[in-house]
Amino acid sequence: MERVTTGPGPDAELAPSPDGKKLAFTNQSQHIQAWLFPFDASRGILTGPGRALTPTGMTTWRQNLSADGEKLAFSCSHAGRSELWEMSLVTPHMAPVVADDRLRDYPLWSPDGKRLVYSRYNFQTHESRLVLWSPETRNEKPISDAAETAGVFDWSPDGQSLLVSQFNRETNRTEIWLLPIAAAPNAEGAGQRIIADPAYDLGQPHFSRDGRWIVFQAVRNLPTTVESRLYVTPASGGPWIPLTEGKSWDDKPRWSPNGRMLYFVSGRTGFFNVWGIRFDPNQGKPFGPPFPVTKFKNPAQMIPRHIPSVELSLNQNHLVLTVEQVSGSVWMLENVDR
Repeated sequence: MERVTTGPGPDAELAPSPDGKKLAFTNQSQHIQAWLFPFDASRGILTGPGRALTPTGMTTWRQNLSADGEKLAFSCSHAGRSELWEMSLVTPHMAPVVADDRLRDYPLWSPDGKRLVYSRYNFQTHESRLVLWSPETRNEKPISDAAETAGVFDWSPDGQSLLVSQFNRETNRTEIWLLPIAAAPNAEGAGQRIIADPAYDLGQPHFSRDGRWIVFQAVRNLPTTVESRLYVTPASGGPWIPLTEGKSWDDKPRWSPNGRMLYFVSGRTGFFNVWGIRFDPNQGKPFGPPFPVTKFKNPAQMIPRHIPSVELSLNQNHLVLTVEQVSGSVWMLENVDR
């Protein structure tokens, strides 16, 4: 076996000439990074062009912006390793959260930006934990066993509890639970199930800023498709209020700081984009049709199609999103028969 191309790749679509002397192929360049867009969260509009935050050498996913907009935490593939990094958006600082062989993922800044929660997996012991990390001490504190946790998605507004998606072995469904941090390191034993339905897998829960409402994603299998629909429910308990109609894949619901807008990622136009919908917190219902916030429409710049790795986070003036850029070219090699 002999290598015939020397570019960074990936090289694909090989097509030899009939006489075997020439070889045509395509060369593709792909970058997946966290991008920051100037944003007006009250009106649902981008106020300027976006820019990449993370380096091109890191394939970045599941990033999280602190509420004050000064810090970013992100999972990435770097130098052949999967790592969790944190970076400052006001200084040049950027570094791994903890540099060892354990896998860390699903980072989430506390409301005051002083703590980071994430999942940690030990490949040797197969132990999975939710842990707290402080950027000041750079120490980890275990919170709970995360073996059944499908993801940690939000903090309660007072910073005392975590909103997670938890797997129920009896129903084979994921449910939404609230875990009290004060019960660490075994918070799962004091957890409270707050939203569940045996027909749905539930995830992506987020509190409104005032703590009155929870938005979440409900996924179920239908005879000919898989439905992903977004709902809002009172945090104190109550009926599910439909936010989207379930005709397309809707995911990653996020509140505006004032609680009067909800943003989400949807593939309703063929390419995934960020969409918004207005919400009346007093009446407890959405009003008006969903509207597009971003307008990605080709592989030169788009939201990756692998939606589980995509993250959307925002504050009043910024929106941070996983963005993929793909470019390609066609090449010809001659004299490949020699």
